Amino acid sequence: MPELPDVEVKKKYLAKTSLKKKIADVRVLDKRILGDNTTPAGLAKALKGATFKEAIRRAKYLLVFTDRDDTLLMHFGMTGDLDFVKKGGDKPKYDRVEYRFADGTALCYENMRLFGKVALFHTTDFAKIPDIAKLGLEPLDRSFTFKKFKDILDKRSTTIHQVLMEQELIAGIGNIFSDEITYQAGVRPDRKVSSLSDEELRKLFDKTKWVLRRAIELDADLDGHPKQFIIPNRGPKGTCPKSNTALVKKTIGGRSSYYCPDCQK
Repeated sequence: MPELPDVEVKKKYLAKTSLKKKIADVRVLDKRILGDNTTPAGLAKALKGATFKEAIRRAKYLLVFTDRDDTLLMHFGMTGDLDFVKKGGDKPKYDRVEYRFADGTALCYENMRLFGKVALFHTTDFAKIPDIAKLGLEPLDRSFTFKKFKDILDKRSTTIHQVLMEQELIAGIGNIFSDEITYQAGVRPDRKVSSLSDEELRKLFDKTKWVLRRAIELDADLDGHPKQFIIPNRGPKGTCPKSNTALVKKTIGGRSSYYCPDCQK
């Protein structure tokens, strides 16, 4: 499932390729990808003749504002992506929605397994967009301070792995980057929040921001992460890049997690 860094990279891609272009037409190739509030005809009517004015990321969602004050929401599920196609270029195999621009180019939303979503809202007010209104704090915002992090964790009875992934508390982190954050902080993901010292909490807070920023710098390429990261080693036969110890896989709160039993305490 794409996490915060993945969607941040997609946001930059859309901003680089598709802003300020007049939309000549919208083609929905599989309506199953549309949200309950959106129809192929409605999407085309709202966007035809409009332009994408600005793109932002909120948690694991990409939001695109139009010059008509509508908001296009994209969620990528497990296999979703964006592909900007030049005039006359080949469209991606699993193309689901095409935004065709007046200059002959197109932005294609592709999704092999159809676990994502494309939806249009006639507002720019996040409080009126159900998927967005319920989300918690953005971990890379300057307003996400150590104090707010501690406040979120205060009196929680679950594990740090679960809290990091609770979207209504901290938005945008999933299994992969929760594992990396706890690994870099030297904390086992199955530790109860109440057992963590202030020093461990500070490490978790600092590493949350550092890991996510580093991942964005690396274009969210999991295989391209440096050797000191656990991400390239996550898997049944993975070993710790520091100690060469076999990684342990554990289900925590219904979600899989990998950690090093030697480096994480």
